Amino acid sequence: MKSIAITGSFASGKTFVLKYLEKVGYKTFSCDDYVRELYLEPNIRKDILCLFDKKLFENGFDKKKLSQIIYSDDNQRRKLEQYIHPKVRKGINDFQNKHLNEPLIFVEVPLLFETGFNSYFDYSICVYCSEESRKDRATERGDFYLKIYSKIKNIQLPQEKKKNLANFQINTDLDIEIQIKEIIAKVQLV
Repeated sequence: MKSIAITGSFASGKTFVLKYLEKVGYKTFSCDDYVRELYLEPNIRKDILCLFDKKLFENGFDKKKLSQIIYSDDNQRRKLEQYIHPKVRKGINDFQNKHLNEPLIFVEVPLLFETGFNSYFDYSICVYCSEESRKDRATERGDFYLKIYSKIKNIQLPQEKKKNLANFQINTDLDIEIQIKEIIAKVQLV
């Protein structure tokens, strides 16, 4: 089994690429989806609320409020990351172990290089697109995402740096199918 991480900047098309890979038959895992599932667990919510000042969450756990807090305060973001990243790593590890007999598996990890998770994968793919496309995609997701677009952009490594760190790149402004087939062919040769 070869484990391939998919990363990229906010609104670059990572999920689009992952869904395409799933559609054509590959086993896939999304860290963002996994974190959303974790946030639904009452014990996780309780733990997260204990990490922060209770005044910040007067009406209980609120994911949008949590996003506003962590994207506005690096210390608060690091606090959450120290709690949630080990759980995400376990989720990835469980997924990899479950699919040991698959030739290739794909895992979407938005903060792949920022967290050091790249060491857990055989290869990495950076998904990227033009800045204009990213802004348009963030706008299509709604006002909330457009507001945090710049904040997320400041937290993540620059798109060009991610491209340079990754083994492969996919430009989502172009036809992704051809690019994915070329990458898979190269990975299968090794």
